[in-house]
Amino acid sequence: MVFIGANAGLALHPVDAKGEQLPGEPASCFASFWMADWSRWGRGDALLVATLQGWRSYGANEFFAASLAAELTRYVPEAARFPLAGITHTQDEFDVDLDPGRGFRATGHKAELEISGILDRRQFATADFQLGDGSASLSNVYLPCSTGRLSEFGVEWPGAATVYPGPMGPSSSAFVAVAESWAF
Repeated sequence: MVFIGANAGLALHPVDAKGEQLPGEPASCFASFWMADWSRWGRGDALLVATLQGWRSYGANEFFAASLAAELTRYVPEAARFPLAGITHTQDEFDVDLDPGRGFRATGHKAELEISGILDRRQFATADFQLGDGSASLSNVYLPCSTGRLSEFGVEWPGAATVYPGPMGPSSSAFVAVAESWAF
């Protein structure tokens, strides 16, 4: 076991002046908020933001955030298009509200992530989640959501989450994963 906790993620896709999503456009950024009840890298919270201009982390523990970026987040499909060549860190503390009935909000002094509009709740498990040359076992309760927003230093990222049909029900580039565990 390497991680026990929860994770929320948001990939924002470009929209036009009316707020309509531009079809076929890749995400402009991906944000992932980790809440570790226990992990091999420590306990606590960390917000990771991946863009084509680089990766940033926010939280109280730089080692914890960098480890989550390098060991797990970079391999999440929504983050894979943003190469992790390094990561800059900003000290921040978050107030977190996680409600599987409504959604998620992490409010810090320098960054904020909010995900809401829960579309479904279902168990997810795989014994072979690809992590570069290796793999991991991953299980959680997956909550795809219809909306999300990310702001850094008071500036909100433009864009919207993408919702699409999946084989087990709706999926989205905005999600909350509770009761999450990773093992490798």
